[in-house]
Amino acid sequence: MSPLPPLECLRFFDAAARHQSFARAAEELQVTPAAVAHRVKTLEKHLGHTLFDRDRRSVSLNSRGKACWGDVQGILTEIGEVIDRYRSGSQIRRLSIVVVESVAERWLMPKIADFNAAQPDIAIEIETDHLGVDPNRNDFDVWITYDGGTKAPSADVALRETLFEDSLIALCSPALFETHGRPRNLADLYSWPLLYHLGWPSDWAQWFAAQGSPPPDLSHSSGFRLCSMLLHATLKGMGAAVGRPATMVPELEQGALVPLFDRYNAVPTRCCLMTTAAARRKPEVQAFREWILESLPDPAVKATLAGAPRDRY
Repeated sequence: MSPLPPLECLRFFDAAARHQSFARAAEELQVTPAAVAHRVKTLEKHLGHTLFDRDRRSVSLNSRGKACWGDVQGILTEIGEVIDRYRSGSQIRRLSIVVVESVAERWLMPKIADFNAAQPDIAIEIETDHLGVDPNRNDFDVWITYDGGTKAPSADVALRETLFEDSLIALCSPALFETHGRPRNLADLYSWPLLYHLGWPSDWAQWFAAQGSPPPDLSHSSGFRLCSMLLHATLKGMGAAVGRPATMVPELEQGALVPLFDRYNAVPTRCCLMTTAAARRKPEVQAFREWILESLPDPAVKATLAGAPRDRY
């Protein structure tokens, strides 16, 4: 077996690859940029080829570096798991999941107890701050979001799978029809009270654009940070909202929420499961992926979406 390079060289290389910068890697590791550059050069000398393309102001992974980085991430992850396991003396594995908030509350949480029952040796951490997550970091394992709902990951490190097809529709409570009447056309909505999610402020504009109409003025509209808050306000008749049926199945089935129009053009969206190549090798990630894919399609979601009319005006 060939002699191994110092382990710290792998750690320094991983930080430099993630940041595409020796200076930012140095800030993370609390060392000097020269120390990062020295350890990367040591690793390159050991391997017999360069891992970065360098110029006076920046560095970037070359093709060999990209391939090497994926393997190094896997190695560091496995080393960390071994250390944690023997430090605590426990066989519990920890799975870190980041989920778009509406999907976490309304779609994943009703199912997650089944996964826990099937995999009691996997401890789960679920975060919902998806807008602040960088998929190129390696401090979480899986993220679930709608297309465009998180920073675009590097194509060479991300694996994306569609969990379900969804859509954007305009809806409100029946009580709102009693006070404002049923809208006859899109123009009526410009004077309606509209509600929106602060994390998805472009939903209304996206929905109107699909109808070939300019976006509404939301300067006097009410916005909410949480999906549960937006849903509650809509159910109480504060205004109309755009939503995704997969997270509103009970309300749509019970008639507590109804589409604004008998005919409308729904805007297709996809909810995706994403992982890195390194995370995909972890047994707990494999178990979660297999479980969530086997639970699809969700019959209730499929029936609700299938029943939604998709005609243009």
